[in-house]
Amino acid sequence: MTAKNLPKYKKFDVSLPTGDLTLYAGQKVLSALEEVTTEMTLYEGVRLSEVMKAVYEQGLKDGRRDIIEQFDQIKGKAKYLPPGRPKKARRNSN
Repeated sequence: MTAKNLPKYKKFDVSLPTGDLTLYAGQKVLSALEEVTTEMTLYEGVRLSEVMKAVYEQGLKDGRRDIIEQFDQIKGKAKYLPPGRPKKARRNSN
Protein backbone atom coordinates (compact mmCIF):
# COMPACT_ATOMS: atom_id res chain seq x y z
CA MET A 1 0.00 0.00 0.00
CA THR A 2 1.09 3.52 -0.57
CA ALA A 3 1.45 6.00 2.27
CA LYS A 4 -1.77 7.64 1.20
CA ASN A 5 -3.78 4.41 1.52
CA LEU A 6 -2.47 3.29 4.92
CA PRO A 7 -5.14 2.86 7.56
CA LYS A 8 -5.34 5.72 10.03
CA TYR A 9 -6.34 3.53 12.98
CA LYS A 10 -5.13 0.08 13.92
CA LYS A 11 -6.74 -2.63 16.03
CA PHE A 12 -5.21 -3.30 19.43
CA ASP A 13 -6.38 -5.98 21.86
CA VAL A 14 -5.81 -5.31 25.55
CA SER A 15 -6.18 -8.26 27.91
CA LEU A 16 -7.61 -7.03 31.20
CA PRO A 17 -8.70 -9.09 34.19
CA THR A 18 -12.27 -7.91 33.67
CA GLY A 19 -12.21 -9.08 30.05
CA ASP A 20 -10.62 -8.37 26.71
CA LEU A 21 -10.83 -4.89 25.26
CA THR A 22 -10.49 -4.11 21.56
CA LEU A 23 -9.36 -0.61 20.69
CA TYR A 24 -8.98 1.15 17.38
CA ALA A 25 -6.47 3.96 17.72
CA GLY A 26 -3.64 5.79 16.02
CA GLN A 27 -0.02 4.77 16.26
CA LYS A 28 0.85 7.12 19.15
CA VAL A 29 -2.01 5.88 21.30
CA LEU A 30 -1.25 2.26 20.49
CA SER A 31 2.41 2.58 21.43
CA ALA A 32 1.47 4.32 24.69
CA LEU A 33 -1.04 1.56 25.55
CA GLU A 34 1.47 -1.13 24.72
CA GLU A 35 4.03 0.54 26.98
CA VAL A 36 1.54 0.88 29.84
CA THR A 37 0.09 -2.63 29.59
CA THR A 38 3.38 -4.62 29.34
CA GLU A 39 4.13 -5.59 32.96
CA MET A 40 0.71 -4.75 34.32
CA THR A 41 -0.52 -6.33 37.54
CA LEU A 42 -4.09 -7.39 38.19
CA TYR A 43 -4.79 -4.30 40.27
CA GLU A 44 -3.36 -1.94 37.64
CA GLY A 45 -5.40 -3.67 34.93
CA VAL A 46 -8.65 -3.21 36.83
CA ARG A 47 -7.83 0.43 37.55
CA LEU A 48 -6.97 1.04 33.89
CA SER A 49 -10.27 -0.46 32.77
CA GLU A 50 -12.17 1.77 35.24
CA VAL A 51 -10.38 4.88 34.01
CA MET A 52 -10.96 4.00 30.35
CA LYS A 53 -14.65 3.36 31.02
CA ALA A 54 -14.99 6.73 32.79
CA VAL A 55 -13.24 8.52 29.92
CA TYR A 56 -15.56 6.84 27.40
CA GLU A 57 -18.69 7.76 29.35
CA GLN A 58 -17.53 11.36 29.75
CA GLY A 59 -16.89 11.52 26.01
CA LEU A 60 -20.47 10.42 25.37
CA LYS A 61 -21.79 13.11 27.71
CA ASP A 62 -19.60 15.80 26.12
CA GLY A 63 -20.72 14.77 22.64
CA ARG A 64 -24.38 14.96 23.63
CA ARG A 65 -23.87 18.35 25.23
CA ASP A 66 -22.15 19.68 22.11
CA ILE A 67 -25.02 18.52 19.92
CA ILE A 68 -27.63 20.11 22.19
CA GLU A 69 -25.70 23.40 22.27
CA GLN A 70 -25.39 23.46 18.49
CA PHE A 71 -29.09 22.72 18.13
CA ASP A 72 -29.97 25.55 20.51
CA GLN A 73 -27.80 27.97 18.52
CA ILE A 74 -29.48 26.99 15.26
CA LYS A 75 -32.90 27.16 16.88
CA GLY A 76 -32.19 30.67 18.17
CA LYS A 77 -31.15 31.90 14.71
CA ALA A 78 -34.05 30.34 12.81
CA LYS A 79 -37.28 32.27 12.54
CA TYR A 80 -39.92 29.62 12.75
CA LEU A 81 -43.45 30.35 11.64
CA PRO A 82 -46.16 27.75 11.96
CA PRO A 83 -47.60 26.53 8.65
CA GLY A 84 -50.79 28.06 7.30
CA ARG A 85 -52.27 31.51 7.05
CA PRO A 86 -51.65 33.96 9.84
CA LYS A 87 -54.60 34.74 12.05
CA LYS A 88 -56.50 37.93 11.29
CA ALA A 89 -56.04 40.80 13.67
CA ARG A 90 -59.14 41.60 15.75
CA ARG A 91 -60.67 45.01 15.42
CA ASN A 92 -61.57 46.90 18.52
CA SER A 93 -65.19 48.05 18.40
CA ASN A 94 -64.63 51.33 20.27
